[in-house]
Amino acid sequence: MSRPLPGKPICVKNVVLGGAVPLVCVPLVGRSRAEVLAEVENLSRVAPDIIELRVDAWEEIEDADASLSLLAEMRRLVALPVILTCRGHWEGGVKEVSEGAKDALYAGAVTQRLVDFVDKELSYGPAKLAELKGLAAPNGVSLIVSYHDFQKTPSMPFIYAQLARQIACGADVAKVALMPQSEEDVLKVFEATLATRRDFPDTPLITMSMGRLGQISRIAGGLYGSDLTFAVGSAASAPGQIPVREMRGSFELIYR
Repeated sequence: MSRPLPGKPICVKNVVLGGAVPLVCVPLVGRSRAEVLAEVENLSRVAPDIIELRVDAWEEIEDADASLSLLAEMRRLVALPVILTCRGHWEGGVKEVSEGAKDALYAGAVTQRLVDFVDKELSYGPAKLAELKGLAAPNGVSLIVSYHDFQKTPSMPFIYAQLARQIACGADVAKVALMPQSEEDVLKVFEATLATRRDFPDTPLITMSMGRLGQISRIAGGLYGSDLTFAVGSAASAPGQIPVREMRGSFELIYR
């Protein structure tokens, strides 16, 4: 079944964000160096398209040198595209991380080209996002601008407005993840995603409803314009994530 594709897909290491089939991303959520490297060893069995490093879980996240050392080691071990995420504690992050530590890690990771995407919350505002985009773009790193609500799903116009603001702030990829309280909430995400794809046809999107109620969005969201879904590798990073093998099976039915 065909789906609405972005006009400017992003290709990294022969993996296309915005291709005929949505990408399957596995988050690595280990806290210690040993736990993270164990997750890396598991990747060959899980076989995702792309990985997300949830560094807000790392024990050594406040130590920029130690964090960059681990990123460099992972870059040597992992051939897949990498998303770097230090999720803010106000949007579901594992713990509060100082802004200084975030800035140092993002700057080092981008300039040393240890990652392929960086995720930053829309709440940082245009100036901070433009600063990161100015650092990322010359180094071939794409900027994901994101918005999360782990309590509720706002109105469809509000969701659309967040995605539009992200794109206006320079997002190479726009992202929302929301918690539904009803079936209608899931439909809001589908509707906002499709409207955004039509009005901003070039930009890849990542959208989802979380929790068990929102699982259908992780499987069928691509039909409305979402270009990536998150699945369980070693452990989930958000409610409702589905194991990679089950996700692949569903994709075979929907997108092939």
